Amino acid sequence: MIKEFPHEVKLVAFILLFKLLILALVPLTGDEAYFIKWATHLSSGYYDHPPMVGWLIYLMSFVSESHIFFRLFSFMSAIIVAFSIVNIAKLYMDEKKAFFLGLLFLASPVDILMSLFTNDIPLVLFGTLGTQFLLYSFHKEKKITYALLSGLFLGAAFLSKYFVAFLLISLLVFVFIVYKREAIKNVAIVAFIVLLAIAQNLYFNYNCCWNNIMFNFFARTESEYNFQTVTNFFLNLFYVATPWALYFLYKCRKNFVNKELFKLLSLILGFMFLIFFLVALKNELGIHWFILFVPYFFLLFSFLDDSYLKKLFTYNSIFTFIHIVVILSALIALKTLPTSYLSKSYFYPDMLFADENKVVCANIETTENLFALGYTNASLLSYFCKKDIMMLFNDSKFGRFDDVLTDIRELDGENVHLFNNRIIKTKELDNVCSKVTIDTFSIKNIPFYLATCTGFNYQKYKNIHLQKQKDEFYTIPKWLPRGECYFDERYTFNESIK
Repeated sequence: MIKEFPHEVKLVAFILLFKLLILALVPLTGDEAYFIKWATHLSSGYYDHPPMVGWLIYLMSFVSESHIFFRLFSFMSAIIVAFSIVNIAKLYMDEKKAFFLGLLFLASPVDILMSLFTNDIPLVLFGTLGTQFLLYSFHKEKKITYALLSGLFLGAAFLSKYFVAFLLISLLVFVFIVYKREAIKNVAIVAFIVLLAIAQNLYFNYNCCWNNIMFNFFARTESEYNFQTVTNFFLNLFYVATPWALYFLYKCRKNFVNKELFKLLSLILGFMFLIFFLVALKNELGIHWFILFVPYFFLLFSFLDDSYLKKLFTYNSIFTFIHIVVILSALIALKTLPTSYLSKSYFYPDMLFADENKVVCANIETTENLFALGYTNASLLSYFCKKDIMMLFNDSKFGRFDDVLTDIRELDGENVHLFNNRIIKTKELDNVCSKVTIDTFSIKNIPFYLATCTGFNYQKYKNIHLQKQKDEFYTIPKWLPRGECYFDERYTFNESIK
């Protein structure tokens, strides 16, 4: 097949080389550092999401603890997803067109987006493989073997992120519509394994304050219609699918025939659109929400005429190289431009923190009872400085795994130090500390801040911060069975009702 598309293969090879360069140069992100913190505290589950990304990083850390090495999982996952797209397509079309769809995926901007290692990467990898082997269980020999593999991968996808539930429902409806009674045996095998993964996650949640449920279904939800979030939903959808691809699909709408592949893609993408649109009425959706469903967009492109398919490859390649030029130019500028050109940027302290992390760690190396004011800085410091640093004085719904690791009662009466790479506002600290002093150290004339909270008052912190966290993140609905909860075991509150 490579000989059939020599130009396209060379272009994809160049894109993959540039992608390797990007993942080596992009500074470690807060989310990546946060997931690495998961891996250093191996658990059956974590606050925000199911545990798969933490488990994978933990296993990879036996080879190397470099975040660049961890990103290689993302790099390889994109290639595996491309081959999975090819394998699914080959069930419904000739091998040549199927192979071209895989090249099209690797030549698209979404491949560049899959550079960082977050929980969306195992989600799309295992979700796509799970779909492939489910289809294999109906199209090929060794049906039970493929059903078992499908169950394992879809179960792994569930333990990556709850979004896979939308895919699972779509696949369930699809196989019963298309295969009817023939689907019962295969579905039973897949469902049994997936239910084991669900049971594991429910057991963790029951014994850990229902963390995932509270975060994903309560803390993250808004209450009012928001036109901006709906607009953002459509912009993200157009960006991921690209406007020209949607136009080409419209031009080739006559090719949409009610056969098995079209039924599969209609159910998956249609259900995704419906659910995400409803969510977007009140909540912000990021581009990463769509990544699980991207492979099915590329399978949908199989309905394009060959002329449009080749145009799509050309346009996507150009769009991808624009991404590469912009990203690499920004990274080179950060390395070469004088500080005076960059220091006025709001994000420059973050960039400098990542780039000069050894200097930052040297300045705080001997500081006891050190905390950060947010999970991003806490996670980055933990990774760079090779010691556990948690967040304090932060009531955000994000990054609350630190709540599991920190017992605030132990800080009562202690002197607590707080790091930030921006000015520390002392108003909230004054309410809890008997005295607050701010020290600074500079890197390339940019100040970094270290506050000392003398005489930390646990009771005041509890009344101001822990009570708010309890109300917003740890007040478990009455309809959920009461299991263990580390937050309730440590701290006592006036119970509120959800």
